Amino acid sequence: MKKLFETTTINGVTLGNRFVRSATWEGMCAKDGRPTAKLISCYRDLAAGNIGLIITGYAFVRPDGKQLPGKMGIHTNDFAADMRTLTEAVHNEGGKICIQLVHAGGQTTTEMAGRRPLAPSAVKVEQFPEEPEAMTKKDIDEIVLAFGDGARRAKEYGFDAIQLHAAHGYLVNQFLSPLTNRRTDGYGGSVENRCRFLLEVYHCVRFEVGSDFPIFAKLNGSDNLEGGLDLSDAVYAARLLDKGEIDAIEVSG
Repeated sequence: MKKLFETTTINGVTLGNRFVRSATWEGMCAKDGRPTAKLISCYRDLAAGNIGLIITGYAFVRPDGKQLPGKMGIHTNDFAADMRTLTEAVHNEGGKICIQLVHAGGQTTTEMAGRRPLAPSAVKVEQFPEEPEAMTKKDIDEIVLAFGDGARRAKEYGFDAIQLHAAHGYLVNQFLSPLTNRRTDGYGGSVENRCRFLLEVYHCVRFEVGSDFPIFAKLNGSDNLEGGLDLSDAVYAARLLDKGEIDAIEVSG
């Protein structure tokens, strides 16, 4: 137990202890994704409670990647002042804060995304509210760049780390899973191909923030769904990220 209260350093960022608040959707942002005083107060209180690292609720990198109301957005420069107020509030309490980046992919609705949801393949599975539209190569390239843009903004706004949400059925997980990825191009089929989108996102983010800035990933150990991502594929993805010098992996389900 003593180790939990000791400091640790991850790629140059020193945490006061080893307690990490895992990402949770708070639903406290404005309709457009802007952080509110209520959310800032929530993170300030967590830092004041001596949490070593706070990982934010998921922040969408494009408006069509939004899933739920009150979700934070990192897709625009318009929120710069509010984001800096948020990170400063945490830092003033001695804490560190990591922002989780996400695109919901097919796990959203036309109403929430503002368009027909995008996904690796146009297949309706149980976790998708409606049948999504299959992504083109142009869609893939643009969303990869959106992750990079979001990461660059986050670093500029004072966040201490980035976490890529590659779990829980969202877009990156949809590419990893053979249940939702039925593509026949270089992004589908073999586990190597299904990992391609994740790696492109990771390398784009790494390019934007540099080698001396912590990047984490949240991965499912298994989708726990028939025909979905299994443990062996998850381990394969984790090893590829490790080879690419990712700083930490959070295993979820």
